[in-house]
Amino acid sequence: MLTRRAILYKSAAFGAVFQSIDSAFPAEKERQLSPHFIAEAWYAHTAFLVLLGAQDRLVATAARPEITPWMFHFFPQFRKIARLQPPALNAEALLSLKTDLLFLPETEMGQSTVFRQQGLRAVALGFSDMEGLLHCVRETASLINTPLAFRRARAYERALRHALTQCVPSPHGPRLLHMASLKPLKVDGRQTIIDQWIEAAGGQNAASLSGNHREVTAEQIVMWNPDVIIIPASAPERDFFQSHPILSRLRAVQTQRVYRNPAGLFLWDRYGPELLLQLDWAKQIVTAGHSDEGAMMDRIVAFYRDFYGLHVSNWEAGRMLAALPPSPS
Repeated sequence: MLTRRAILYKSAAFGAVFQSIDSAFPAEKERQLSPHFIAEAWYAHTAFLVLLGAQDRLVATAARPEITPWMFHFFPQFRKIARLQPPALNAEALLSLKTDLLFLPETEMGQSTVFRQQGLRAVALGFSDMEGLLHCVRETASLINTPLAFRRARAYERALRHALTQCVPSPHGPRLLHMASLKPLKVDGRQTIIDQWIEAAGGQNAASLSGNHREVTAEQIVMWNPDVIIIPASAPERDFFQSHPILSRLRAVQTQRVYRNPAGLFLWDRYGPELLLQLDWAKQIVTAGHSDEGAMMDRIVAFYRDFYGLHVSNWEAGRMLAALPPSPS
């Protein structure tokens, strides 16, 4: 039986997710012509373009192989296109690439008007929650305006909607602290997409503050004393908490419930389409204390096949699950 909190969680926090999928997409015939030369100045958004089948239209991106190695592993052509370093963007350079659509992060919205005045079609996007993520998928598909983009966007939205119906938040779930960084100590608090997937997985956010990448002290983390800690996939220190003079006495450390978050084309745990995989993995971590490696590997293979058209081997899926790069470094 669902608790009142669980019912409110589904009906209010994610209410917009359950709208009619077809009505959420404007008629395709009303859209502008499909762009052929896309410049991507929001590095996280590159994963959305790949999801929607626009990878061969990219002429420039802010994505970096050192940050998203799996993306460059599966799409090595990205190493040959122009690298953008926002906010230092040059309109003439973009026009020389024949750019007919420029994506900007929401934080650079002010630049979109300037670029449009110089003849560039520029769109600023961003989101802070699951509803916003779905809107970003829909809006990006509408801008790409290809049958494949619309088909994948609808399929993705159906899949996320279904996944959320399987989530039953618990007011008594373990208190989970999501680390955005270890050096310096940064956490993700309330009113974030991280907070949403923590609750969807059956946990409670141990951080009492709000926002992303909030810098905190070791003493503050001790006060929260989380049951579970999740660290970034890219964190180099595998025994950071165990060897820390203060944090080693945390409940999560003493009970060996510190986990490294998997990563794929983009970071599963942050603002990208792999949120679907994160929901599956996080539910297992919260409820069972470990992930079912075989089942998760099957899920990873199926996810990238169905939504990205990629063939991911079991070896590659296993390395993603273990938060390892495509090949030993």
